[in-house]
Amino acid sequence: MKNPSKYLNAQLLRITGPFLLAVLAVLILATVSIRVMSSARTYIVGESLWSKEQKDAIFYAQVYAETGSEDAYKQYLATADNLRKLRSVRLEFARGAPDPAFARTALIDSGIAPEDVGDVIWVSRIFRHTGYFSEAMSYWSRGDLELEQLDQIVRTLREKLQSGTQVGGVTDYLKQRIWQINVEIRPLASKFSDVISAAFRRTATLLLATDLYASILLMLLSTLHVRRSILERRQIEIALRESEARAKATLGSIGEAVIVTGSSGYVEFINAAAERISGRPAADCVGKRLHETLRLVHEGSREPVNPVSNKLTEPGEAGLAADMLLLRGDGKEIFVQAVTSPISDDASDSDTNGYVLILRNMTREREYRENVAWQALHDALTGLVNRAEFERRLRVALQTPREDPLAKETSALLFLDLDRFRVVNDTCGHAAGDSMLREVAKRFQQCLRANDTLARFGGDEFGVLLQNYCSSDIERVTEELRTCLNEFVFMWEAQPCTTSVSVGVLKIVDIDGGMTVEQALRLADVACYMAKERGRNRVQLADLCDSELLHYVDEASWGRRVKQAMEADEFCLYVQPIVEINEASSLGAPRGYHAELLLRMNARSSGGGVVAPGLFIPAAERYGLMPAIDRWVIRTALERLSRIETPYFAQYGINLSGSSIGDERFLDFVREQFVRTGVAPSLICFEITETAAIANLTPAVRFMRELTRMGCRFALDDFGAGMSSFGYLKQLPVEYLKIDGSFVRDISHDAVSCDIVAAINDMGHAMKCKTIAEYVGSAEVLEALRRLGVDCAQGYYLGQPAPWIEAEVCTQEV
Repeated sequence: MKNPSKYLNAQLLRITGPFLLAVLAVLILATVSIRVMSSARTYIVGESLWSKEQKDAIFYAQVYAETGSEDAYKQYLATADNLRKLRSVRLEFARGAPDPAFARTALIDSGIAPEDVGDVIWVSRIFRHTGYFSEAMSYWSRGDLELEQLDQIVRTLREKLQSGTQVGGVTDYLKQRIWQINVEIRPLASKFSDVISAAFRRTATLLLATDLYASILLMLLSTLHVRRSILERRQIEIALRESEARAKATLGSIGEAVIVTGSSGYVEFINAAAERISGRPAADCVGKRLHETLRLVHEGSREPVNPVSNKLTEPGEAGLAADMLLLRGDGKEIFVQAVTSPISDDASDSDTNGYVLILRNMTREREYRENVAWQALHDALTGLVNRAEFERRLRVALQTPREDPLAKETSALLFLDLDRFRVVNDTCGHAAGDSMLREVAKRFQQCLRANDTLARFGGDEFGVLLQNYCSSDIERVTEELRTCLNEFVFMWEAQPCTTSVSVGVLKIVDIDGGMTVEQALRLADVACYMAKERGRNRVQLADLCDSELLHYVDEASWGRRVKQAMEADEFCLYVQPIVEINEASSLGAPRGYHAELLLRMNARSSGGGVVAPGLFIPAAERYGLMPAIDRWVIRTALERLSRIETPYFAQYGINLSGSSIGDERFLDFVREQFVRTGVAPSLICFEITETAAIANLTPAVRFMRELTRMGCRFALDDFGAGMSSFGYLKQLPVEYLKIDGSFVRDISHDAVSCDIVAAINDMGHAMKCKTIAEYVGSAEVLEALRRLGVDCAQGYYLGQPAPWIEAEVCTQEV
């Protein structure tokens, strides 16, 4: 409410207005009644004057007729003059619109009081058409006619008396006429007086009745208004009680604690939720000060807080939530959020009528936030810190300079990987593996100090950060971590499960201060990988002078470069021909020969040239990047072939990794690419190494048979390098056997290699497969292969790998 004074004035006028109107109406009625009665009284006075004057005129006329007295005549003239003035007033009134100045002068001259003149004129205007007024005027008019005759008789008598002649008979006649006029005018005056009196009485009665009815009506209206005001007040009181009841019911039913206080801070209302949160019934709280009912303190300083203090109820602070701690009487502490709002009739008024305090129990929310924060930093399975928190602590350790460079104490990063843990998941299930990981984490924790950090990276990998250790203690703790699982036997459903751990150790004192967290973890991971490669269940120190360690680190860096190359589209395809060596005439004409598509990496981003696959393929295989690379090769090769009108070669070989043929989705991808590009499947020959085929025998057989039905062909690459090739060869639907180049390279001077190549060639022919010899680097090797009956050859002597520009050339020709 912005202007309470206007509202109060409007309410006051609404209540007293009808009474003021009633009083005004009574005053108007009284004024009109008084004026009408005063005018009627004036007419009565006028009637008495007229009656008196006409009687005086007859009296003086008779005296004058009998005595001839000059004084009597003068008295008659004065009286007749007054009657003439009254007659002129009557005639003026008869016009309907009398001249106020003339009528006023005439009335005053005729003996009417000046203050009554206005009422006489007003009544004549208002009531001149009424019956009483017209009847009275008619009697007055008839009386004036008689008076005119009287005046004529007096003039005649005056002439006779002044002539001095004997007029006895005439005088008697005139006297008789005067008397006759007196007889005739008397009833007129009487009737005039009766009419005026009756009109006065009728008017008085009418005004009295009007005033009475008006008073009764005003009383009724006032009573109705008062009754309506009483009903409205009663309805307002009922609505107020109902609203208060609803408000209390609402406040009592909501889940948040609500406390209402007066302006002085005494509690006036407290709902059920406030009773529960404070631990006190409402009866013990109402009527007491708020700080006596609730003990609120700051969480950190434990200082008491008054939620209805001026600071928390200022315009800028009112309605804002403040976190506090509620101390219950039973000793429990509850985290609450308090919101204080002042109660005011006017939002712009600084005065308050009280306060509303809302307390929200934040215990569950606080626990939830703490739980979420804990989960963000810890592993849900073991309760150890997770990788993100471990990396944060490791970053701090790497960035913290040593206080004393000569001190022997240092820190170390340990990378732990359980050995053959996958066997537990495969044989006993993941539930057993999870339970075993929790037990292993407890054993690791027992070997560490309280300020050491043990984290689970995921799966069966753990990390340890040792701080402020000397070298001998680092070795001791590392060995304890390794040996704590030697005698550990985990029982799951009466089935024993064992494991060991391989540990990679990186001493932070041995590394450059500019090393990042990622680099440190990679070195420790590589050291752990070397420990596994060297027999498992051992500790491997990350020695930066170890060439083998540097090799693995280099492999990891190649893994990152492969990812970058995939994102930057830096791969390219080379082509190398495969020549049929049993037809000498074909050596000079390359068209119609087979070819193998070879993958290269164009290291433009690093400023280098073309990178051979032997540098990055091992890293791609280790870090699971080969499926993505195989998809890129197939998609790129088929898209280019789809744009070639006449392919340069009769068949193109594409190498596939073992991880791709073991993926069921890869088969659908290959089918989709053939459908999308429209390339004939017979144009493609997929090459799979024998080790990959044997390792993924079942999916490899399915993959090869499905694509063979479509028209694709398959070659078994690097044949002879595996251990069990002959036993599985008959299950694979291959058309070509590519003899491993390690046997072909020395065939011209090594009899053993020559015999092996001959045996593989004979076996391939027996299986109705064509044989292809790799690594043909000289004419001697080519001639030896021809003598053994090998079908095709591939090597630098027959054609070096070159960029596959066939698509661009054919496009230009079109």
